[in-house]
Amino acid sequence: MTKKVLYINNIGKHPTFSQLLTKEGYRVDTVHDVDVGRQQLHARDYDVIILQENPETESWQLCEEIRRLSDLPLIVISRSASTETCVRAINAGADYFLRKPFGPLEFVARVQSLLQRIPLRQATSVSQ
Repeated sequence: MTKKVLYINNIGKHPTFSQLLTKEGYRVDTVHDVDVGRQQLHARDYDVIILQENPETESWQLCEEIRRLSDLPLIVISRSASTETCVRAINAGADYFLRKPFGPLEFVARVQSLLQRIPLRQATSVSQ
């Protein structure tokens, strides 16, 4: 079964991350607007969310909002986040916070590691 990724990239049209995941066999829906991302999250069934941080919007605030809508694995990517921003995003619900630069193999490995834990998450929520 193909894993589905919602990639919210409100910085610009950088296809690198979506291309990497597509090469690995993922179906990637890329949106360039947070509001459209919210709509997609409601309308579609995804396995993981990747949020490209916009310098004009605090990623931790978007993480809180996404967590109100979904408990899907969430990765935040940022070019210039402070340690405080990183910690706030993780405390607001991000599973991983990746600061650029990082390698493509690390990126794909982090996505795969989160997706491997999905059955564990579902089992835990069912047993509670």
